[in-house]
Amino acid sequence: MKAPFLILACVLPLMASAAPVPFSPMLDLSGRIVALEQNDARRVRAFVFLGTECPIARSCIPELNRLAAEFGSRGVELFGVWSDATVTRVEAAKHFAEFKAAFPVLHDSGRALAEVLKPSHVPEAVVLNADGSQVYRGAIDNAWEAIGQRRANVEKRFLADALSAVLDGKVPAIAETEAVGCLFEKPEPAKGGPTFTRDVAPVVFARCTNCHREGQSAPFPLTNFAQTAKRAKQLSRVTEKREMPPWVPAGGHERFVGERWLMEKEVTLFRDWAAAGAPEGNAADLPPLPQFAEGWLLGKPDLVVKMTEPFTVPADGPDVLQNFVIPLPTSEDKLVAAIEFHAGNKRVVHHAVLFLDDKGQGRKLDAATPEPGYSIFGGAGFLPSGALGGWSVGNTPRRLPGGMGRYLKKGSDLVMQLHYHPTGRVETDQSTVGIYFVDKPVAEALKQPSTLVGSFWMANYEMDIPAGEANYHRSTSYTLPRDVTMVGIVPHMHLLGKSMTATATLPDGTKRTLIDVPRWNYNWQDEYYYERPFPLPKGTRIDLNAAFDNSAANPANPSSPPKRVTWGEGTLDEMLFCFFLITAEKSEDVVHTIFHSMAQDAKQPRAPRPPSQSPH
Repeated sequence: MKAPFLILACVLPLMASAAPVPFSPMLDLSGRIVALEQNDARRVRAFVFLGTECPIARSCIPELNRLAAEFGSRGVELFGVWSDATVTRVEAAKHFAEFKAAFPVLHDSGRALAEVLKPSHVPEAVVLNADGSQVYRGAIDNAWEAIGQRRANVEKRFLADALSAVLDGKVPAIAETEAVGCLFEKPEPAKGGPTFTRDVAPVVFARCTNCHREGQSAPFPLTNFAQTAKRAKQLSRVTEKREMPPWVPAGGHERFVGERWLMEKEVTLFRDWAAAGAPEGNAADLPPLPQFAEGWLLGKPDLVVKMTEPFTVPADGPDVLQNFVIPLPTSEDKLVAAIEFHAGNKRVVHHAVLFLDDKGQGRKLDAATPEPGYSIFGGAGFLPSGALGGWSVGNTPRRLPGGMGRYLKKGSDLVMQLHYHPTGRVETDQSTVGIYFVDKPVAEALKQPSTLVGSFWMANYEMDIPAGEANYHRSTSYTLPRDVTMVGIVPHMHLLGKSMTATATLPDGTKRTLIDVPRWNYNWQDEYYYERPFPLPKGTRIDLNAAFDNSAANPANPSSPPKRVTWGEGTLDEMLFCFFLITAEKSEDVVHTIFHSMAQDAKQPRAPRPPSQSPH
């Protein structure tokens, strides 16, 4: 991970047991993105509200440095929080540099974090456990009796004691103390409303710029005032309608890694800034632009592989499914934590599926065709030895949580199946994949239970949607043959997709929602990893239900007037697929479940494959 992760809980004293409140990524004063919205590493977090003018807040920095060093080695992440909009970012950064703060200080000039945690003083500390619940809030220690009254000896280390207790799995003996320092003031909003430099830039840089910059998938950059101000009304519109940042699963069930919900305060910020005429503000408030790894969202890959030669996509005709065999130069077995797929030609690449082949079967199929790769309908044309996931439009690369990985046998080939759709002119593509390994050797990693990740899928192939049908339903079910742990889920439909839900009914009758997508968006398909992977016992029935809209009222309907649509892999065909990423206490249970599900899928009724309805 490139930045610490934090889950924030509503920490009013009477609500210590409340569920964690989703929050947004923020910048620290150096311009680094700190992803506050998750805690998949299950770390204990401590953070302290600080100010630049309060003498007690200034005096506590050496002690916080000691705590950051002492507990950082035990996995605790300690943050300072600066929330004073009357002080410029440049002044705040200079202050904490002069006092040699050795911990990140979060840039909270918009007070979004302060609104969640509600400090009364600076300094004031809050500790959250791995589940995001408050376990302590108040003074750092008893160094100060009151303003101007400093003790000769520090006898009580409240924050240190709380951290030690929670790391030991205990409840702190003292869960709350009265903070001693300067009152946390709440000055009236600045005249003229929010500005770009003070209020909007910290949100845009932390939430938008990762995609909205040169070389990434977004259609325009958002890296400075001019680029953002010219689109102020548009930003207000798409954030208020929750179209941006893109995130299609509904809330209210299992939390996913990297949820992109905007807080209501952030939505209001964009609206107020646009209404005020998008003022720029004081240059001294502007945070530095975050530094992103060049070209790779997850940082430099451990291994980068590319199609061995370009492939030509014809100007018209049916969609193309082409498999490309790429040798993987690995001298030992590996566990793969993540892949990052880069389409060589975004105009024609629709999706990618990455198979593994440890027997050279793909090479034989490739050698039998004159063109690069080979074409075959459905699958890779052989039984793969594994898979590394895939990519589709809108996908965001992420590492598997908790040190998990997919097995990669040394000497294997990557068989990259690409789905192309013609654009009306001849195009070429040569796509690339970055591969990220689990840091530990395979033998060592697999000594830990629930480390090996595999995937199975559920599908319904009996798709026949009449023209004009606005609420066409399809479903399918599968019963788990072994105990497994759910790691992630990947729903997939095409342009007529309307909604999808996946639910699990446990043997005792308990039901869990695995994912709920109430408004499917073909342009924002993604892989969703659970922040807290959870067990499902043998005998659990998984039900997949989806609805499709083939009416003229569906703005995504590619046919006007609507046409009958059947199952198929072409862009204008339709699908109901859902992939499930699993692990288990015993690796053999993962393998057994995968092969069992494949056998069950082979028994699924299949309608005769019609001619592709892709554009010519």
